[in-house]
Amino acid sequence: MKKVSKYSLPLIVLLGIFGLASCASEEEDKPKKTIDEVYFEGVATTFEGEEFKTTTEQDLLKELGVCEFTSSDSTYYATCSRENFKISAYKNEGSLRDAFILEMKAGIFPKNAEAPLPPVRHVIIFEREGGELVKVGGFRGNLIGMRPNKQSGAKDLLLALYDTDDETLFHCVFKWNGAKYEFHSIERMDYGDGFRTIKGENKMETTQQIYQQLRDKSLIF
Repeated sequence: MKKVSKYSLPLIVLLGIFGLASCASEEEDKPKKTIDEVYFEGVATTFEGEEFKTTTEQDLLKELGVCEFTSSDSTYYATCSRENFKISAYKNEGSLRDAFILEMKAGIFPKNAEAPLPPVRHVIIFEREGGELVKVGGFRGNLIGMRPNKQSGAKDLLLALYDTDDETLFHCVFKWNGAKYEFHSIERMDYGDGFRTIKGENKMETTQQIYQQLRDKSLIF
């Protein structure tokens, strides 16, 4: 499967928040039945601290051009710090420089953007191809869990995506297909009266409808 969204434009273009519609270059596979062999390990990003533990994170943020290091403009745009960004690995093997998850704090003002981000976190996944960074997944929501997947070579991701129009929270599973992250299933959802799972003979059809709804509203991009 061919990778999409080569990173030849500023990162903010990939966010699709300034009137750019989310697009899909390939036909999406139908959701598959969930087979949970291992429980998800919880992920809680607090966006605390200033200094990154290594220079790798700083180098990647500089390459993406999404934030300001200490300068006269740093009070206007988001600074390249742990208060605004988190970078983590998702591949079972390999260098962080070549495959990583970028989490962006809600409401920050990315460098060269025309306006701050909406009040929701952005999670963008990158892989390096031919020396350039390629977007292989994008979500507006919270990364809340990860679990190992030896077969795919990358961790399964659990994301909490909130539809503000319907006031519904969805916990969605995404799996690595060898080229990008693709939608796999909905673990559970909350309409405001507690979490529930999708059951019944129409489960697959309902799941596909919800998935398309999340794409149409650019919660998956």
